[in-house]
Amino acid sequence: MANTTFNGPVTSLHGFIGGPNPNAGTAPNDTQQGGTTPWSYSSTSVVQNATTGETLSAVGNTAVMIYVSNGIAGDPGYAFSNGTTWKQVNAPTTDIATS
Repeated sequence: MANTTFNGPVTSLHGFIGGPNPNAGTAPNDTQQGGTTPWSYSSTSVVQNATTGETLSAVGNTAVMIYVSNGIAGDPGYAFSNGTTWKQVNAPTTDIATS
C-alpha cells in the first residue's frame, strides 16, 4: 500500500479508510496519519496510545481529528478536539466515553 501526502483539499467519492495505519512509512514526507496503533480513551480531554503510552490532549489541539479504539460508547470511531475535550464525530456535542 502506498503512502501519499497531499497539500490542499482532498475529495473522496467513496469515503476514507480510517483507523491505525500498519503501513506507516519512514519517508520524510510521510505524515504517518493515524500512527500504527489507535488512540484509546483515557478521559474526555486526553487519549492515550496503549503501545507507547504517549498521550494527546484535546487542549491546544483544536480541530485535530483522531481514530479512537474505544471512545464512542466503548466502540471504535472518530473524534475531534474542540480545544477542551474530544468530541464524537458522529455526535459532535457528545464527549468521547467508554460507555
